[in-house]
This record gives sequence, structure tokens and C-alpha cells, in this order.
Amino acid sequence: MRPIGILLVSIFILFGAASCSRKSSSSGKKQGWFSRIFKGRSKRSLMYSKEIKSVIEAARSYIGTPHRDGGTNKFGIDCSALIQNSFQAAGFTMPRTSRQQSETGRPVNKSDLQPGDLVFFADRKIGNGITHVGLVTEILSGGDVKFIHTSSKLGVTENLLSTSYFAKTYAKAMRPF
Repeated sequence: MRPIGILLVSIFILFGAASCSRKSSSSGKKQGWFSRIFKGRSKRSLMYSKEIKSVIEAARSYIGTPHRDGGTNKFGIDCSALIQNSFQAAGFTMPRTSRQQSETGRPVNKSDLQPGDLVFFADRKIGNGITHVGLVTEILSGGDVKFIHTSSKLGVTENLLSTSYFAKTYAKAMRPF
């Protein structure tokens, strides 16, 4: 057999065997060889097409829902419940409070935000530390970031991160995946 033939047969056997061995993740979903081998951007690209899109669609289904401290449904919801419910709709578990959510995943620079990332705010007039969370829904052509959250006056709505209030109270961002 020629060397190239041996190489191709070896690759076929390697990937064929790897694809047969699947293990379940903690969420009960199967993980194939591809998602175990390729991490970071490639994995995120695969996930974005389905799971992140699902999270964003679930969050947008709450648009217009009134804000209610401690609320967890379409009769009234707070910022962290919006995030928790949206991720749950896509099959992921998220902590209940914005402070706990701010410790989930890995930190992301503001300049590297992508849809599906969480943005956190700290307003000293409201409390100490993280006081609010939103979900990045779009990166607009000029680089501005659009995110969904609950507003005490407007309920669930989308805003730009560059809005003066959010630019002033922005604390950090996390990538939950």
C-alpha cells in the first residue's frame, strides 16, 4: 500500500473509532468526537447555530413582559430569571441570581463580545457589586452591542450597550459556553 493510502486508512480508523465512542454530558446530551476534540471558537461556532440562537429567541419571547423583582414568568420577571429561563429553554442550567451568573463561564473583553454572552452592570445606587444582567443579542455593523434585559420601566426590552447609563454602569462580561 502506498504511504498516502496508509495515512488515509489510519485517519479513517482513528475518526471512525472516535465517533463510535460517545459519552453523555451532565445535561444528558450526547457529545461526539468533534465537540470533544475541537474546543474554543470551533465549538462555539457549532453551538451558536442552534443553542445560542435558541437562547436569544427564548429571551426575545419575553419582550414586553413587565419587570417584577423576584418574578420568574411572563406575568412579571426580573433580569436574572430572564437569563435563567432563556438558557433553560435551550437545555442549559444557569444560577438564579445575577451575582451567581456573573461567575459562570469565562470572562470576555468588552471588545470581544458575541451574541450569547452575558453583560453585567453595577449601579451603586441600587446595591453593592453586580446589580443587573443582560444577554447580548446582536453585534451591529458599527460594532455597537445590542442586548436584552429587564427595564424597571419598560419591562423586557433590548438596548444598546453604548447608551449612557449602561456604558457608565457596565461591570464585566462572561461567556457561559
